Amino acid sequence: MFKCILKFARVVCLVGASVMLVSGRAEAQNDWGSHIQQLLDAHSEQQFGITQALAESAVGPYNGPNNVLSVIAAKGLQVSVVSNATNPLADQIALWPNDEHPTHLFMAIETGRNATGTNASLQVIDLNGNPDSNVRTVLTGLTSGDPIRRTPWGTILVGEEAGDGAMYEIFDPLHVGLGTPAMITNRATGGNTDPTHVFKRKALGALAYEGLGILPDGTTYYGDERRPGPTTAGGAIYKYVPDPTVAYSGLPVTTGIAAVSPAGSPYALGKIYGMRLGTNSGNTDNGQGSEIGKGVWVPITTVPDGNIDLRLAQDSLHLTGYYRPEDMDVDEAAVAQGIRRVCWTNTGRMSNGGNSVVEEAATYGEVMCMVDEPKTGAVTNSRPFVTRFFAGGPDANFFDNLDFQPGTGRMVVLEDGEVEVVTDHGTELRGNDVWMLLPDGDDRDVQSDGAIRILSLTDTGAEPTGWIFDASGETAYVNIQHRIPNIGAVLKITGFKVK
Repeated sequence: MFKCILKFARVVCLVGASVMLVSGRAEAQNDWGSHIQQLLDAHSEQQFGITQALAESAVGPYNGPNNVLSVIAAKGLQVSVVSNATNPLADQIALWPNDEHPTHLFMAIETGRNATGTNASLQVIDLNGNPDSNVRTVLTGLTSGDPIRRTPWGTILVGEEAGDGAMYEIFDPLHVGLGTPAMITNRATGGNTDPTHVFKRKALGALAYEGLGILPDGTTYYGDERRPGPTTAGGAIYKYVPDPTVAYSGLPVTTGIAAVSPAGSPYALGKIYGMRLGTNSGNTDNGQGSEIGKGVWVPITTVPDGNIDLRLAQDSLHLTGYYRPEDMDVDEAAVAQGIRRVCWTNTGRMSNGGNSVVEEAATYGEVMCMVDEPKTGAVTNSRPFVTRFFAGGPDANFFDNLDFQPGTGRMVVLEDGEVEVVTDHGTELRGNDVWMLLPDGDDRDVQSDGAIRILSLTDTGAEPTGWIFDASGETAYVNIQHRIPNIGAVLKITGFKVK
């Protein structure tokens, strides 16, 4: 939580004290949490690099064609259009060929596979092109394309958010699908029309992919976007470890030219482990009550055809489950210090929009973080340690995507929830929001030290997705998915202050 040992915090605390004395000491003492939230908002520029936070979600619906008007941004941020020509179901984004000076954006497209396999699944934007015509379809034939990453060795990894979803690795992606998009012709085998560049990576297993955290050597963490049910615990978290013969040991590729061959990719051969939390009596205290804390990595057996059903593995191995794990990101600052840390969102469930006086679910979303800490003799010589980094509430909930801001430790979290809000005076539509979270400081807890709202959608039929910062941390890109006019919308957000 917010604390008085942050830099410049003496000023914050003194100002807060004077405000209490002048405007009502009793009120501040009786609602200390609101007082701290007011301090966060008042000092948003020093703490978040944002001139002034948004006080509430945007009122909708906006259904006009101007994509800039589909959002409102916090004071100090500027919004501009990158592309109006993407598929309306464009989802997550990867910068290409590097984060420092990207020339293109690759995007997964969340379309269902049609009978002919011609549904757009991977598109690329030319950042120097006309926003009305700067998009090309690279690959078709996936079902519900969602996660996408640029790998450290210079390829694109794109996956499917489906129960039998798979991951595909694309080599030299700027030269794939020129003229005619490449097509996945057989999802079971990975057969496709460009087998020299497009590869189904069965070694990662099958599940509903969304979050991915890729370490420099190819070790990859990911979750299954699965809802809990009568016989299921929710979605599990997995760890893929490449075989030593293909683990990547080179420098991160920044040119777009892959540093490995398809057969030498870290995803060509490896082992999957599932996360099971609990440490009492040899990890026998696993189950619903053990969703934080330390645990073990459990090996998962491969199958003859290579299509490893990770949901069956989760159920048989009693892996820890969460309420629909969604996006995941690597804490690069921690990795630079030798700490393997990833964070992900659990979306939960809401019946209504934020702050509605009627709410029948209230399974607020949350952000979890996991440090894969070294432990000699343990499976993979490490063990997972999970903490709850941010707990949602009536105002901030239904979390989907997240991204660390380079150079600050701050995190951006996106909502994908309900928008109908019941008030004392009737019903209104309020858009999904984008939140910025502070890192955890040296106080007694392990949670974010506070959050503010930095963006809100006026198009209440849409959701923000795919948020990604460039290396500067001063510029971000975001998709506004399934806009009411059924048009693509990729926006650039600038004005962030990182110092």
